[in-house]
Amino acid sequence: MKFDVFLSYHRIHEPERYTRSVVEERLAEAKLADSLGFDCIWVPEHHLIHFMQAPSSSLLSVQVGLNVSCQVGQMVNLLNYRHPLIAAGEIALADHILGGRLQVGVGKGAYAYEFERLGLSFADAQSRFLEALTILEQVWESDQKGISFNGQHFDIDDAYVWPRPLQQPHPPLWYAAMSTGSIQTAAGRGYNVANWPFLRPMSAVKATAEAFHEGRERHGGERGVQQLAIMRGAFAAETQAEARKHVAEAAMNNRISQRLHHFSQNSDARGVVRAEPLENEPSEREIYDNMIMGTPEECLAKVEEYEELGVDRLLLHFDFGPDHERVMESMRIFAEGVIAPFRETRNL
Repeated sequence: MKFDVFLSYHRIHEPERYTRSVVEERLAEAKLADSLGFDCIWVPEHHLIHFMQAPSSSLLSVQVGLNVSCQVGQMVNLLNYRHPLIAAGEIALADHILGGRLQVGVGKGAYAYEFERLGLSFADAQSRFLEALTILEQVWESDQKGISFNGQHFDIDDAYVWPRPLQQPHPPLWYAAMSTGSIQTAAGRGYNVANWPFLRPMSAVKATAEAFHEGRERHGGERGVQQLAIMRGAFAAETQAEARKHVAEAAMNNRISQRLHHFSQNSDARGVVRAEPLENEPSEREIYDNMIMGTPEECLAKVEEYEELGVDRLLLHFDFGPDHERVMESMRIFAEGVIAPFRETRNL
């Protein structure tokens, strides 16, 4: 199992509270993750929100990748917001700049307000995304001639894209899927799948893993080759008491994330979403238990549960709210107290 870092670029407090650049902080965390031996660093893409200030996964992946030696991934490249021929060229260029170390997650976008402000139909998000993904793959797999495509959203006549990706025919693709139905469908089509269970319990991860493995087996994909990634909040500390100090920040993060689905009801004039309580939200104990949070021994035991479910990569989300120094310290403790013994006992 691989141990990756997902840099969320999250800001859970009011803008005035922050005195340093989120870009500088995350780059420092990326450099540290690389030095600690994490396998891949993933960056997001979202638009027009204070909570996640990452308007270009391609730009961020290149910035991070030029400062680390490990793999770098986009989680996700939002295909609905740019023409697929543009996306194909940008991804291929990033792959060249990073020397073939790029991984590419693709998704349709989660928030209606982004689509509305960009003049796109949220109702068409899934069909537009699937057309764009089809075009990307056709462009990359047609090495000797241009492609033509006639669909509901895109009409392309004999287009060939330069540069070609350094990784042939293209970088590894990860399909971001949330429901068990979409997970099974994506796996059944041969895609690697990435899933974010937020603060839901391990029973939700178990359902995700079962759906993935069923779809993978139906496709004939080999376990460990066609992969499942789970993104999960993580925080390691020397004591339970220290780890529990950050449960409230995880709750705030979850409140904002869920409230983003009803953006106009909970945002101020600058588009800053308030962390108002949710109905039926998890308790502090449930948050602690469901995240990969705790002492190194507790975190290691939790990690082994994911291994038993056949999860291939953990995208560990340390920057869910703690300040930069706490994030860096947590990453060090996790690398030394969780990853190192995990790898040692498995001769990795």
